Amino acid sequence: MILSEGGIFTKRMRSIFIKNKDNFFSFGATLSRAISRFLLVLLASFLLTTYEFGIFNIFLSIYFFSRLFSENSLHLPFIKFATDGENEPAEVNFQIILLKILYVFIVSMVIFIFADFIVHYSGLERKKLLFFLPLMLLSLTMYMFVGQVLIARMRLRLLFIYELLNCLVFILFLTGAYFLTEHFSTENIIVIFSLGMIVSAVAGGILFRRLIDIAVKIKKVLLWKIVHYSKFTVLSGISSVIIVKSDVLMLGYLCSPQEVGIYGMAMFVNEAVNMVFDSVLRVCLPKASELAGNKERLLLLFQESVKNIYIGIIPIVAVIAIAAPSVIHLVYSGKYDDSINLIYLFLASSVVKPVGHVAGIILGATGNIRLDNRNCWISAMLNLIFNYLFIPKYGVMGAAIASTISFTSLTVLHYLSFRKIVTS
Repeated sequence: MILSEGGIFTKRMRSIFIKNKDNFFSFGATLSRAISRFLLVLLASFLLTTYEFGIFNIFLSIYFFSRLFSENSLHLPFIKFATDGENEPAEVNFQIILLKILYVFIVSMVIFIFADFIVHYSGLERKKLLFFLPLMLLSLTMYMFVGQVLIARMRLRLLFIYELLNCLVFILFLTGAYFLTEHFSTENIIVIFSLGMIVSAVAGGILFRRLIDIAVKIKKVLLWKIVHYSKFTVLSGISSVIIVKSDVLMLGYLCSPQEVGIYGMAMFVNEAVNMVFDSVLRVCLPKASELAGNKERLLLLFQESVKNIYIGIIPIVAVIAIAAPSVIHLVYSGKYDDSINLIYLFLASSVVKPVGHVAGIILGATGNIRLDNRNCWISAMLNLIFNYLFIPKYGVMGAAIASTISFTSLTVLHYLSFRKIVTS
């Protein structure tokens, strides 16, 4: 009887895995990537002073803004045009490679031209850090290309292997640098991070070369379609990054790097929740592109994706809420105790976000990028206004409140827009 029950349990677990294997492999890929990013920030928080950790977070925010115009602007068009059935994936791949190179070059030139302006208004203080951005952007776009091909082809098991490989390479590089480098700085960490992505991209290109079809031919119509779509993803991306990162840059301008460091620690802890969002949305994006026009199945995809996010984040939120105060105090000897209240506010915000995130991804994947654009910009403007009003008066807590308000507004707007497209 016991064996029989064990067999039934095993069969049931196998059935659950088979039914949800895409989500499991996607979560594994996200977890692997999150571990490398976690180690990056953890290393910075331990080895750098609070002041230098603040500089590090300001630099990361500038990096997120710059990658928006190069890499992020092409992510959604890449997946959409490679999976919509109207274009040859091999042709899409080549057009994307050309645009990736072009976009990195343009963004790098803009950074060099406006370096003094960026340093002054972000609180970065060290101009030379900006000259590392082209290396980071180029390594990122190489690394992401392999993963995007695997996502478009729904090879999520291979994506998990690829992200795990990157994680192991990054750990190897970090270990080597830890023993070989006498003094760690933000510059050291940036170089290690970039080299890890380059090596992973080359290794992934070799391992999965049979899946990376490239038709070396310029297709002007397709090229223009991608560029045209990327304009909207850039606009949506700008607003999204304003919502997520403008608070850090405004804190850098209005407050001290130490306060930015406190805020950065709260954001760092909250990344454990964000990896659930990433893993579910990675599966949702290509599926939504394939289902464009099928309103009934889009609604089911929306409901399933939201449910999967909540299943993933609720236990994580509970564990962080209970453990964060004592763990942070113990690990950092009180250096980041001021971040505890911010962590609780970010956790509350995370419980609100799933509906809006899934609705926004489906809007973009189904060609309703203008609605996504409009909603993001409304919330971004709210974020800027409340940051401007709250930061001078409440400091880091004011920035966290502003972010919570903007995320809540975006959730409401995205959900209303999604309901409109599936019921009209």
